[in-house]
Amino acid sequence: MSVVLGIDTSSTDLSVGIYNEDSPAASYSRYIGNSHAEHIAPVIGMMLGANGFSPETVERIAVATGPGSFTGLRIGIAFVKGFCIGNPVPVLPVSSLHILAHTAIHHAGRIIAAIDARNNDVFWAAFTVGHRRFNRLSDDAVSPSSRFYDALVESDIVVTDTVGYRKSTVFSNIPDYCTVLPVENNPLQRGLICASLGAEMTASPDVWCKPVDIHPNYLRRSAPEERLGATGGK
Repeated sequence: MSVVLGIDTSSTDLSVGIYNEDSPAASYSRYIGNSHAEHIAPVIGMMLGANGFSPETVERIAVATGPGSFTGLRIGIAFVKGFCIGNPVPVLPVSSLHILAHTAIHHAGRIIAAIDARNNDVFWAAFTVGHRRFNRLSDDAVSPSSRFYDALVESDIVVTDTVGYRKSTVFSNIPDYCTVLPVENNPLQRGLICASLGAEMTASPDVWCKPVDIHPNYLRRSAPEERLGATGGK
């Protein structure tokens, strides 16, 4: 038995998935806003127990490392490190943008996964997909919205995530020649996608890390850190 646990806390959802061997065993996704810390341990405990697994049966963990919610990412990765104290299994860092791109897995053409990074910036990356497997065309990046718009070309499929920010307008000027798929209207089992990617990569030892070596990929400093830097740390 090869059990892979997938965890994504990069958005306003808490999303957990389990793969057993090469097959999906369980999935849980729920909107919880900023309450990841209160829910992550009980949910994962429930998910494992309800499906006949124990923490000791988990052989690998795939976790979203960003970009996305600063707080959510910290909580998810901290949980993984704590979980692994007694069972130091290999951990796969997974791009939140790679996960988000799966919203368009049935579409042809170039797929742009984009997250509202606030302050009129966008986290984004480009992919293509064939036979349900993604090929990366660009690294994860953060750009001003104007530069993001300039990077779009005709027939792009743009998957957007505002991370629960209801006043978000950063995606309102995407050109009409693109197809826009807001993740809010296209529910995504992010944790299960993490687990599936982990199951696919079990034969690739170079991509797995020790739990202690997993860190959030914020792509930039948080707003408080930016303010602190602007004042010289005072």
